[in-house]
Amino acid sequence: MSFEALYADLAPYATNVMKRNGIQPHQLDECLQIGMLALWEQLAEQPDFLTGKTRRQAIFFILARCKISTLRDQEGRYDRLEPLAAAEWHGNGDEYAITGLEHRRSETWAAWATQIDIRADIERIMHKLAIKYGQSFKHLVVLYFLTTEVSRKDAAALAGMDSWRWYQRFVLPVQADLRYEFAEVFLAQHDYPQPECDELVAPTVPRRCPAYRSWREQYQRGNVSPAEALAAAYRDTPCIGAAIQAQIEGKSYAAAAEAHGRKPSTFRKHMKRAARLLDSAYA
Repeated sequence: MSFEALYADLAPYATNVMKRNGIQPHQLDECLQIGMLALWEQLAEQPDFLTGKTRRQAIFFILARCKISTLRDQEGRYDRLEPLAAAEWHGNGDEYAITGLEHRRSETWAAWATQIDIRADIERIMHKLAIKYGQSFKHLVVLYFLTTEVSRKDAAALAGMDSWRWYQRFVLPVQADLRYEFAEVFLAQHDYPQPECDELVAPTVPRRCPAYRSWREQYQRGNVSPAEALAAAYRDTPCIGAAIQAQIEGKSYAAAAEAHGRKPSTFRKHMKRAARLLDSAYA
């Protein structure tokens, strides 16, 4: 039996059953196609699937796989136009079509004018912050996170950082900035602290190992002998030798790992050990 013949035989009965089970007319075609396709795929895998089954059993197989729950969930995310167009507006047209005549309003102008002003103010705030953080992708992700329903975990993954570090280093400052800007516009009085500067200052010096940095001051003043002697002593030890040289050159963990073909996650420990050795050499 072909798919067309199977469809012609079962579709009218399946449609009636779907209607009785609350499936709306605009959902019937899609549900019927999904259910019939599921039945056809089952027959392709098991040709004798319908052997010994009644038409009623075949129809309820289609009904069980028509994905009506998925369709209802997707439709539930949006407001449909049909109920609005079919609603009865007689007697209250001004209240719904021409705003500004509502009762118990302290403003003497139309409510939609207030909504437009609020939206314009919000757009100005977001435009200002977008310009401020436009050169930092991680900060822009924070704005996206704070103004949408994206989860913190997904936003941190988008920024390429773990959730806790990204939240502490980027989210909290931007959140304070956002609160201040909104308070300035929408609150008559507030105690939110003003941001330190209007422009984002990107760090220009690569981050090095935070501990054991006293040796670098001596090295920069011209006392290079201990560092050169240590580098020569570990010349035949690839990882430590490369890490010592990277510390001397002032490279970050990531840059040093990339220069020597290592993984940043594993090369970090060699960089820290190199910093300790250099600190001991200059002690």
